Amino acid sequence: MADLGASPFTITATSTYEIPQGVTSLQVVCRGGGAAGSNNGAVAARPGGGGGGGGYAIRNAIRVIPGKTYTFTVGAAVAAASQSPGNLTSFTGEDGVTCQGNGGGNTTTATGGTGGGGTGDTVNNGGNGGTAANTKDNGGGGGGEGGCSTGVGNNGSPNTGATGGAGGTGCDGGDGGKGGDNTLPGNDGVAPGGAGGGAGATNDVGGGGARGEIVVTYNTNVTRSFGGAVAYCGSPGF
Repeated sequence: MADLGASPFTITATSTYEIPQGVTSLQVVCRGGGAAGSNNGAVAARPGGGGGGGGYAIRNAIRVIPGKTYTFTVGAAVAAASQSPGNLTSFTGEDGVTCQGNGGGNTTTATGGTGGGGTGDTVNNGGNGGTAANTKDNGGGGGGEGGCSTGVGNNGSPNTGATGGAGGTGCDGGDGGKGGDNTLPGNDGVAPGGAGGGAGATNDVGGGGARGEIVVTYNTNVTRSFGGAVAYCGSPGF
């Protein structure tokens, strides 16, 4: 069983890893997956709203046991046209302490989805999806940005006539996808946690939501050997 490798360590799909010797506590950042954009509004031939961005959460110290194997659950991407909510990202340690980044909320109407939250010492919600005017020949709403380390992700923008709204962007969460122009599909969100843009009125395909992510940092200095060479990895306790 592979161990986590040098700290910090980024995990982009659900995996199991063995904790290296000497590591008894992890700092864990969890980012939930973004939701897909809506295929259409309240009636046919109407634009769709953007999905909500995945949430951000950080736990500064989660106790683990060296040599034990743990599962790190990363919210997978959701497909375009699925109108699906974003998927959950989480990790739980020995004392039941959980880091959890919630997936963004989906929408099946012209109203944008709600950004995901989470569980942690610090939680920053994903941005909300942009709302599209529920009128023929309009563009879709932009997808929400994934939650950021510095604050809430930015909201997707509403459409401007036949032009789809811009996806939320501006910090270190994954960007939301642009809403589709009148005849175009919504664009996919960007990892980690960006939501898909809503469909243009005459296209009927919302963009896909991006996957989540986990970033692990050791809370202690660890000496490890690689083929006879000694490496020092990790970071001081927080």
